[in-house]
Amino acid sequence: MSQFEVVRDVGESLKELLTTSFKAAGYTTVTVSNDRPKKDNVKSLPTVSSYLYHLSYAPGHKERTDSLVTTYSKDGHLVEYYQDAPIYLHAHFILSVFGNTPTEENLLLGLVIKTVLENPILFGDQLKGDSFYPDDQVNVFPNLQADFNESVSFWRSLNEEVRPSLFYYVRFRVESERRSEDLSRVTGRDLAVHPR
Repeated sequence: MSQFEVVRDVGESLKELLTTSFKAAGYTTVTVSNDRPKKDNVKSLPTVSSYLYHLSYAPGHKERTDSLVTTYSKDGHLVEYYQDAPIYLHAHFILSVFGNTPTEENLLLGLVIKTVLENPILFGDQLKGDSFYPDDQVNVFPNLQADFNESVSFWRSLNEEVRPSLFYYVRFRVESERRSEDLSRVTGRDLAVHPR
């Protein structure tokens, strides 16, 4: 497993979720892209862009300390070791639409909202790539702090016209593969009484 690939895989998972949702709703000609949302990158209309524009540490981040991990070996013996604690991050996405008409863009944006509403947690087969652990669950949240000013700033930074768009962030974790040697626990003691 290459867990450092999780940032890429989060984007691919969100892209695949939107692609599947559009096909299920009958919008088979919609292209979903992770590219920078510029007109030059739009190859065909309609296109939905799911662009990662920022990464941040999750609120509540604090100095990480080793955590004790208890698991079992293949032969059923208890194994304990210390491992770096995971770090939690927020991947900030802007979801925008490029359509043939404003009406088409509104319909597509509505379907984006419905898709994220119905899938606030991605897990199992929804998580694409090899960087996720089998029990991983990835939360998708609307970015409630984002407003029109942030949207205008984003589109101006790309030198593009303001487009219909929504801001979301995805919470995920990065695990360290660094761990201590297996711990040896005392499993029994032999005591003896020496006569005086």
